[in-house]
Amino acid sequence: MNEPSTIDPPESAPDRRRLLTWLARGFLSLWGLGFAWLVTSFLKPPRSQRSLTQRVIELGPLESMPVGRARMVRHGRDPVFVVRTDESTFVGLSGVCTHLRCVLTWDEDVSALACPCHNGAFDLSGNVTKGPPPRPLTRYRVETSLGKVYLHL
Repeated sequence: MNEPSTIDPPESAPDRRRLLTWLARGFLSLWGLGFAWLVTSFLKPPRSQRSLTQRVIELGPLESMPVGRARMVRHGRDPVFVVRTDESTFVGLSGVCTHLRCVLTWDEDVSALACPCHNGAFDLSGNVTKGPPPRPLTRYRVETSLGKVYLHL
């Protein structure tokens, strides 16, 4: 009698399976590397964008800032007001209202910062004197050295 012949798979089947397994593992390892990079970039703290020279701004000589006047300094997105209150005292205050982030103006008559959007006002300490702002302004350190004025952000 004739025995049924067993059909042997061709020799290329194990090689093809091995190639496909190798390609699938390689593809998945690339996905794993991408995921690991994403997780580490999320967990790593951001680098400081500002160097020391960008955190200290020279405003010029003392004579360029008269007593009772304010100068708006634009640095980045947020302006800063520097006010000379007397011969030796300077005040640095944020130029952005804490209510809706409107840019403030200097009111020389009352020596205060005024918000043109909703009639808010701030004194030279940054405290709210009228209007809807919920909190005081951010203060910045201003110092003089060798006849020049420096603003520390």
